[in-house]
Amino acid sequence: PPGSGKSTVLNIISMLFEGYWKPFNSKELGNSSSSFALEDFKTNPLVAIDHDADLSRIETNTRLNSIVSHESIVVNEKFKSKYDMIVKSMLFIGTNSPVKITDAKSGLTRRLIDIVPSERKLPRKEYDKLMRQIKFELGGIAYHCLQVYKERGHNYYGNYIPIDMISATNDFYNFVVDQIDILNVDEITCKTAWAAY
Repeated sequence: PPGSGKSTVLNIISMLFEGYWKPFNSKELGNSSSSFALEDFKTNPLVAIDHDADLSRIETNTRLNSIVSHESIVVNEKFKSKYDMIVKSMLFIGTNSPVKITDAKSGLTRRLIDIVPSERKLPRKEYDKLMRQIKFELGGIAYHCLQVYKERGHNYYGNYIPIDMISATNDFYNFVVDQIDILNVDEITCKTAWAAY
């Protein structure tokens, strides 16, 4: 929800990666008519941040999938010839809307990590004081993150699937979940499943 600390966390991430991050517009990546959507990645930043995204209506997830899969993609910059590049950026996207996941085989389902704020809020005065001191804690934050990563191992995501995000945007997934106890899976046909849907 708005005001839950997404931008605060993203600001801390940008402080941790000062000089190695860039802002980008994630909505343009999902818009098929945005010819220059990849221009933000021309310097191949280590981290790319969009503070206020709306990916609830992705027209095409091709570019987004290519970026998160680190596949070669054609970049179109204004006043330059197109060129191929592999974007190796980690994307951080803050949004107040669920991300539209249209395809179960999409690279997004394997790579999207849905982080939900705890809703624990500090009084404004305390928040401002802590934010003034945060630059002195960056080393400790980075060390903690590295230790958590090492503790969990290289594949620290495990078998994580963003179920909450899928259920918020995928009608067919919700239909299956709602009907699984009602429909007899052994006897159902495509015709009866479609009729029920």
